[in-house]
Amino acid sequence: MPSASIVFITGASSGIGSALARHYAKQGAILGLAARRGDQLHALAGTLSGEGAKQVFCYPLDVTDTVALRAAAEGFIASAGTPDIVIANAGVSSGTVTECAEDLDIIKRIFDVNLHGMAATFSPFIAAMKQ
Repeated sequence: MPSASIVFITGASSGIGSALARHYAKQGAILGLAARRGDQLHALAGTLSGEGAKQVFCYPLDVTDTVALRAAAEGFIASAGTPDIVIANAGVSSGTVTECAEDLDIIKRIFDVNLHGMAATFSPFIAAMKQ
């Protein structure tokens, strides 16, 4: 019997992230789930064992907090092993217009989460995955 996949997913508390968690749970994966909404994240985790997940680890965090994300990655690797798959799914959007000065902070937040958050998600896993 093949060993369980080890999967880490950001933005896992709802939407595509939650659907991906359920997909991998049904395959018997070991899951590391990260999201800002800890209550929703833990509620989801509570259902995934019944859907087939071998183990579920929850990390309530914001992907723009690189210290928290690195600590979660290190903790996940120490507990579950090196992931086979890392999915940087966390993202935000908002109706903004670049001509409006008041939208600039919102645009910065979108870039911080969607671009920097993606790089920050992969960064702490790369060395372990290369080995």
